[in-house]
Amino acid sequence: MLIVAWEASWTWVALLFGVGVALALAEIFIPSHGILTLLSVSSFVAAVAVAFLVGQTAGIITLLASVLLAPFLIYAFIRLWPQTPIARHLILKGPSGIGKAGDLVGLKPEDLVGREAVAKTALRPSGKIMLDGQQIDCLTEGDMVAPGQKVKILGVHGSKVVVRPTQESEA
Repeated sequence: MLIVAWEASWTWVALLFGVGVALALAEIFIPSHGILTLLSVSSFVAAVAVAFLVGQTAGIITLLASVLLAPFLIYAFIRLWPQTPIARHLILKGPSGIGKAGDLVGLKPEDLVGREAVAKTALRPSGKIMLDGQQIDCLTEGDMVAPGQKVKILGVHGSKVVVRPTQESEA
């Protein structure tokens, strides 16, 4: 039976503490489903345990350093993780300045009310209209509207544009 004898010292404490920090930072960049975090916490616990074997003062100092370092590692995780390649694939991007079908980018609701547009699709009661070359999702008051028919915008409620068909239609 092989017994490895080692003496508890500041070297071991510093090594385990450093490994804990390195594993915590590695978790930010490597998706391990929490395995690296578990190993990091285990390393911090081992560093504190070995520090208490060195002496009570050493144990308290290491415990305080671990407790005080944790918020900074969490802050680093929150700030750095969104810039990692894996996070860019998981986190949705915000709205761009270029509108897509259904977006009201660059259009103020008060500017839309009362204007006329053309139904791009059949409105049964929802569909798409064309206004100034922009395609907008809309909802009628309940009437069916054929494609090409003119509609009047009655109001904008959140992201819903409410329209009503007019009497004249586009040729």
